[in-house]
Amino acid sequence: MGSLDKILENHRKVIEEGCKTKGSLKYRSYAITALRGGVGKSTLAFNLAYEMSAKCSLLVADLCAQCNLTEMLMRGSEREVTILNVLRPMMLGPAFGIVPSSPSYEVSRHCEPFKAHLPCFVIPGDAMMFAFPSNMYQQLQLATADTQDSERVVKRLLESLKEALNKEAKHIKAEGILMDTSPFYAGGTHLAWCAADAVIIPIRVDEHSISSLELTLDLMSNPNGDFMVWNKRAGGRQPPKVAAIVMTMVGAKGKKKFTPDRASQMYIERALRIAEKHQTLFGCADPADAFVITDDFVSSGRISGAKGIPISKLKVDSFHTVEGRRLQVNASVTRYQRELAYLTSIL
Repeated sequence: MGSLDKILENHRKVIEEGCKTKGSLKYRSYAITALRGGVGKSTLAFNLAYEMSAKCSLLVADLCAQCNLTEMLMRGSEREVTILNVLRPMMLGPAFGIVPSSPSYEVSRHCEPFKAHLPCFVIPGDAMMFAFPSNMYQQLQLATADTQDSERVVKRLLESLKEALNKEAKHIKAEGILMDTSPFYAGGTHLAWCAADAVIIPIRVDEHSISSLELTLDLMSNPNGDFMVWNKRAGGRQPPKVAAIVMTMVGAKGKKKFTPDRASQMYIERALRIAEKHQTLFGCADPADAFVITDDFVSSGRISGAKGIPISKLKVDSFHTVEGRRLQVNASVTRYQRELAYLTSIL
């Protein structure tokens, strides 16, 4: 059986049989990353936070300036402390304040469905994170000028987010960490790659996403690329492993039941070929085992994000009003529920 056939057959089992693996999470910390917007990243992050918090207590950090994940988890509640309040003093020094003693908020106080799971906390995002990269790289450049201690200082700067998350996780007794990132590599996303043991990469079935996947995996492995150059300057840091590549918004109108359409299959195969060129980045022996197909549930995804209802809690035939439009959850949501359960199980 070829690798593409293996992915398609596995997807069939997920849909028809509810196939999923058993066991706890393989890594302690994950970053959801995609160097392209509009792939469903924040909706996926919200739903994974819910699914993962059924397995372990969880700390979530929103590194994206759009703050979509924060809005989903905190439902418009005010937040006095954000991720920027944590990173600025660590990166720039005490002139920019002190690191908050406990910067996270308990999600179940703001998002009702999380009350049924183990404790989940979130460090909110900040719209001003868009300006953070200039501060960060200025500090890194200054550190390289210190010929005697540059390696230690660069390492400390690159691992500032990791240090902060580990400290807060210990404080709230969280067993796992999940980060949502921006669609740009610089700044918070760079630090998230340094903080994560593994990454989850969602990509749409389109040309831009295929290019972004190739760029992402090249950045994580190319010794001459920015990420690995800074890792080398920090004493030889290793990149995170790839835990999953999630193909999002896959068309399901193939001739065979539960089989993606031909156009989607072509993009899945192209993504697979790119992954196979970077096999050493993967946490599994065969990159095909890291692929997860998710259907194009536009309405369910919009309802989930806008209403703060995890997809696994959406009821078939229920109606929800989103931005003045009345949307109905159709029976196909059960497919996405099984796909999300499988994705969580392989992490």
